[in-house]
Amino acid sequence: MSRIETKVTASTAGAAAVTVIVFLAGLLGVEVPAEVAAAAVTLVAAAAGWLAPHTPRPAPSSS
Repeated sequence: MSRIETKVTASTAGAAAVTVIVFLAGLLGVEVPAEVAAAAVTLVAAAAGWLAPHTPRPAPSSS
């Protein structure tokens, strides 16, 4: 089974975290427009993916 790329994990976790933060803000009475929430998710996911280290690939085996 192949490993999940670190960059994918970081961007997915970042997007989920922002979604939860926006949800909690709504529970606290802070109204976040859908467009702003979507932009925040996109920006955080892109930044997390860019900042995360690349997962090294195993050397190909010669058979």
